[in-house]
Amino acid sequence: MDYSVEQIREPREPFSPYRYMILLDGEEVAIFWHNYRGECEGIRTSSGHEEDPPFGMCSEFLTGGGPHPLGLSKKAQAYLDSLLRASPNAHPSGTLEAASSRR
Repeated sequence: MDYSVEQIREPREPFSPYRYMILLDGEEVAIFWHNYRGECEGIRTSSGHEEDPPFGMCSEFLTGGGPHPLGLSKKAQAYLDSLLRASPNAHPSGTLEAASSRR
């Protein structure tokens, strides 16, 4: 099972959060966001569960950027594995149903 990360391309106001779609084997499982300073603000699974991630800065959660593809740190992958297993809407494989809507 492989995670991938895509920045959500959307119009942004100054100082508004940066949002990322997290996919597991090509299926959306979560949305992660951080503020303009890089401080982690939240994560929402496809089932709608939302919480503050246990990371201070987005650099502890995301890898890559610039000329390199976005990815997740090992710590972020372990956190997501745990979060997805704990979800009541998880598939037997531990993944979640894709979200049909986003904020």
